[in-house]
Amino acid sequence: MGIYQGIGIASTASYSPEKIIRVEDIKKEYGFTDEYCKRIGIEQLHAAEDEYPTDMAVKAAKQAIIKADIDPEEIDLVLYSYGAFPEYFVWPEFAKIQYELGAKNATALRIDQGCNAQIISLEYACAKIKANPHINNVLIVSADVFIEPIINRWTNADACFFGDGASAAIVKRGVRDNRIVGIRNMTDGELNYLWKIPVGGTKEPLESKHIGENLFRIDMNKLAMEYLKDDEKRKAVAKRMVNTNLQTLNKLLRKVNKKKNQIDKMIVYNVGKYIIENICQAMEIEINQTSWNITKKYAHMGPVDIFFNLDKMLQKGQINCGELVILFSAGTGFSTASAAIEF
Repeated sequence: MGIYQGIGIASTASYSPEKIIRVEDIKKEYGFTDEYCKRIGIEQLHAAEDEYPTDMAVKAAKQAIIKADIDPEEIDLVLYSYGAFPEYFVWPEFAKIQYELGAKNATALRIDQGCNAQIISLEYACAKIKANPHINNVLIVSADVFIEPIINRWTNADACFFGDGASAAIVKRGVRDNRIVGIRNMTDGELNYLWKIPVGGTKEPLESKHIGENLFRIDMNKLAMEYLKDDEKRKAVAKRMVNTNLQTLNKLLRKVNKKKNQIDKMIVYNVGKYIIENICQAMEIEINQTSWNITKKYAHMGPVDIFFNLDKMLQKGQINCGELVILFSAGTGFSTASAAIEF
């Protein structure tokens, strides 16, 4: 029955800003070729104008609380994550979210594992509920806003574009459907150097010259070119990342005694179509059985992707009772995670 018997996802919620930017409208500005756009496959994204991550997080969380039919005061734990940057550096944004929701009986904290954080949060939530009889309701919520000059949503990575949004889920004791069968995660720490802002920390404190030199920003493409100078090395690292992702998923399947052909749907993080196609080929699943159709309309939203995509698929009736659904993500670290849920 799995180690998390009696623990399930009571609700999910998603939120995106109203403004839509279409890739077709900006490709000339950034010099994107038709071939490149086809390879990525993302058609548009939502961009915040007068909203910040915690604003969107609260909106998504309120939806999840209502759908779970609980009172905010019944929430025992709030787990917040983001992939880009908060409104302020060194700020307990999780405390603001807890306060805004009225979850006055909850402990709040941040799970910081970049785009991988929601599945890690899911495992943490399940473990806390299982270990502590006084914890019954856990809110998982994520939000991201990608904004210049710290990050360019179009050129930061060559595998995706970045959109803004938020998502949330309530993990609850006593849920008999949406049953969490198992979770598996791994970290390949050797690749830690590929994600960082090179200035502003204790090693090289921020100076005014860094702004002019365009150093106070994260640019994964630039870091890859600095550390992986030749094409063969870059290809090897890319292959290693994909293999780590798939290795995590295969370990999960063995852990829960399932086979590839038993997977009905896959919720994947919102990366480029060519990566999703490689995942589908390896897992012997059709792309229309994944969350790809959501990815191409919203782009990559950091850790928001997983519960955002799950919520949209549930809304559209694309997940049926009795189906085995796999959650599949990766993030900084390089960390990977997968979860199996029976609906």
